[in-house]
Amino acid sequence: MNELMEIFSKVKSGEEITLSRKIYSIAPEDSFIRYGLHFSNTAKYEENPMGERFCGIFLDNKENIVVDGNGSTILIHGIMTPFIFRNCKNIVMKNFIIDHHRPTMNEFTILSSEKGKATIKIAEEMLYEIRDDMLYWVSENDFSGRPYWKNQYKGPKILTNQLRPGNTIVDDVIAAEGDWWHGFPDVKKFTEIEKGLIEIEFRDNEVYFAPETVIQTRNIKRVQTGGAIDNCENVTLENLRIMSMNCFGILAQNSKNIEYRNLDCTPKAGRTVVSDADFFHFSGCSGKVVVKNCKAKGAHDDIINIHGTHLKIIEINRKNNSVIVRYSHPESRGFNPYVNGDNIEFVCGNTLQPYFKTKVADVDQLSDTDFKICVEALPCIEPKENDVIENTTRTAELVVEENVFEQIPSRAILCTTRKDVTIKNNIFRNMGGPVLCVADDANFWFESGRGGNIYFENNTVINCGARELDKGCDVIRYEPVIMDKNSRIPVHKKLVVKNNNFTNTNGDEYTINLNYLESAEIENNNSNVKINVLSDGIATIKQCDIMIRNEVN
Repeated sequence: MNELMEIFSKVKSGEEITLSRKIYSIAPEDSFIRYGLHFSNTAKYEENPMGERFCGIFLDNKENIVVDGNGSTILIHGIMTPFIFRNCKNIVMKNFIIDHHRPTMNEFTILSSEKGKATIKIAEEMLYEIRDDMLYWVSENDFSGRPYWKNQYKGPKILTNQLRPGNTIVDDVIAAEGDWWHGFPDVKKFTEIEKGLIEIEFRDNEVYFAPETVIQTRNIKRVQTGGAIDNCENVTLENLRIMSMNCFGILAQNSKNIEYRNLDCTPKAGRTVVSDADFFHFSGCSGKVVVKNCKAKGAHDDIINIHGTHLKIIEINRKNNSVIVRYSHPESRGFNPYVNGDNIEFVCGNTLQPYFKTKVADVDQLSDTDFKICVEALPCIEPKENDVIENTTRTAELVVEENVFEQIPSRAILCTTRKDVTIKNNIFRNMGGPVLCVADDANFWFESGRGGNIYFENNTVINCGARELDKGCDVIRYEPVIMDKNSRIPVHKKLVVKNNNFTNTNGDEYTINLNYLESAEIENNNSNVKINVLSDGIATIKQCDIMIRNEVN
């Protein structure tokens, strides 16, 4: 048992823990090992069937605890979740540094290149092997002397991005024929000149990378996370320096009142990436979610994603007022979507319109994916094949203030919550996609739900949206997934965009793309952006200082 595990195996409610060591090394073999912890938007069944978690700090059913790292470093070996809080109340975790001995993201730099050939430089901490003209990325060794993980440079589960010189937006590497994902081109031969310096001969003689391009590659499996807060209330993370998150970022699910303050999630010197996927993910949370005075730079997905989960209606039984519902996306399963007393809505999967409201009276888990819920009443009409249920109790107010978010390939904030959202006094720089995206989906990711009032004010937006020029370089986009293209009923409520500074030195014209939104107020922004409006999708647009164009997208 390592020292960190020993401390937290004895902790009691009401205690304040202050750590004293400079570095706490943790490894999967010498950690809290727990099963049955299933997390939203993470591993598929075949990737982690038992919900197995390895973690250094584990708190379950604890209250009123302060964990003060006192500047200490949690140094992770292998693939682990550094901390898990489960069924806890009033928890503060502060003053930690979190890093990996060997990050799970692999990075290397193109030193020189010509068509069909390149010389690459691999940083010392990015361990690798070359055998039979194949490059393998490897971890440090486990307690038995074998690597914790080993991946080929490309394959069905390997995704590759690039950071080109002079372009600070992370972009895809163009997929080769037969690639599942955008992947590094097929290599005919790897020749090691010296440790970390490798010559590459590509199979395609036309392949070329500009010198100083940084290649980022990872395994897409989300078997662990950068931290987990599960079924908790009043949790604060404060003054954390997070240099590496494996597989996924920090996930909070089914929790109430979460605050992240003064988190520095920026790359360590010599790296360009911190998180393999999202930075801060909130699933089925309620109360108030606050992200304030944080820095986040370098990930392969969103900075913030907040949503609920639509469960598909499988069967209703009118004799006992029950409904069987199912998690339908393979990366979400096993965690309870309801408790007694939750308010729910029956929702049309084609239009995202609710047609009946009731309350949960009882919940029975039938399998990892299926739940039987008894309700106070059922709708008179029969649900259609792809209709769903949304838990409207598990929706949160969101406050995002005074942050600096930079350099990701996707959206800064993916926001689907019906409570008020305030996005204020932030800097957004080099987002590949929109700064704000409001979705709602009952057919693909099944991330709910209907948007409420969103206030986007006093923000600075610099060079965002360039990866999606074919969609108009949107900085704000509303895109609920409406399967019935004849529907013109708004899904989302109101957007206010005021006093923002939009800058684009790339010379591309920004757009604000509003679909199925009830109303918008856009004024006193410094840039002449245009709006693409879905016909009849917006009831009113008022107080605008920008050009408006009405069209069906």
